[in-house]
Amino acid sequence: MPRRIKSKHQLVATLDAELLRRVRAHGGLSRMQLARELKLAPSTAGIYVDRLVREGFLLETETTGRATAGRPATSLVPNPDGGRFIGVDFGVPNLMATVVDFSQRPLRQSHTTLRPADSAARILAKIELAIEEMTARDPRPVLGIGVGVPGTIDPVTNVAVHYEFTRGWNNVPLGARLTERFGVPVFLENNIRSMALAELWFGAGRGLRNFVCIGIRSGIAAGVVVNGQLLHGAQHRAGEIGHWVCPVPEELAAHPPARRQRGWRWQTAAKLEQVASLSAIVATAQRGLKRNPKTSLAGVKGPLAIDDVLAAARDGDAFAASLVRAAGRAHGWVAHQINELFNPEKIIFAGPLADFGDLFITTVRETARELGGAGCDAVIVNSILGQYNGAVGAAALALHQWKPRR
Repeated sequence: MPRRIKSKHQLVATLDAELLRRVRAHGGLSRMQLARELKLAPSTAGIYVDRLVREGFLLETETTGRATAGRPATSLVPNPDGGRFIGVDFGVPNLMATVVDFSQRPLRQSHTTLRPADSAARILAKIELAIEEMTARDPRPVLGIGVGVPGTIDPVTNVAVHYEFTRGWNNVPLGARLTERFGVPVFLENNIRSMALAELWFGAGRGLRNFVCIGIRSGIAAGVVVNGQLLHGAQHRAGEIGHWVCPVPEELAAHPPARRQRGWRWQTAAKLEQVASLSAIVATAQRGLKRNPKTSLAGVKGPLAIDDVLAAARDGDAFAASLVRAAGRAHGWVAHQINELFNPEKIIFAGPLADFGDLFITTVRETARELGGAGCDAVIVNSILGQYNGAVGAAALALHQWKPRR
């Protein structure tokens, strides 16, 4: 008997969650529309709606239309005061956090710097501190936490399996630790797939069924959305393209390239992350300072960073701009491969290079078009969600996966 009751409660909570997802997806629905969406009798749908309204998760508002018998038409919308969801997205050197209300409206954001020498324990402490900051000064309850994690994860066990750029980041029970610390459900996702979720629900992927989001950070990965669902793969490694062997544009090569392909020089046998990740671009810039004494990057005090390279390119520095264009050619090759493999409706680039603007994305498009030939034009765009897109996606993940307690 207890098992049967628990199963019934789970079914009710699942239907509640699906009802809330439908309302959010449409930006508001009438009771009759919601019943049709869920294929329920209007009276059954009404029972669920009435309970969610009483509990403060839904609001019923009048619309400009008129219903039958002269009654005002009403629409169900999420109640912003129903609760909050926190999203965290991290990868050296940045840890981004945000909090959204029950209607998905962002409320606050924060940024914390991660250092390459930070251990797994140190990063965990910074994650907890960022979440504490997001929970402060608001009486609305926190209902769930989403975390975009770099590297390989297991979303079933909520374990961060491995991330090569952080010392000691192996089989970290991140979900269990945060659940114990904050007392709410925690949902993990790879941070690039988290970016893809942000694009699916808020950005350039909204309304699409099939697209790929390519995130460029210290590592490079792709979030693949197929038929409206995020693709994880058999071992949760779908989209780990950073180890693809790709052509190396001349400007990004450690040694003089020996071959030429479609108008640009390249050499083989280099992993994508070693060629066109943010850290690889910075390393190339550092190597090139002696050969380019007139570059403004030579005057940078302290360790060179990707922001220095992008700022110099934006100010017209020829050397820095050549690195951005070269990265665009490398990622144009990536876009071509992605288009051949998945034929998506859209390919979306996210991260600082995408935020940089036209110089990067125009080169990506030109290279992909050149490699693909006639009739193979892919729709390639920059993300417009900015540096907090992964954190927003993680918060939305928690919001969409959350179920009321029954």
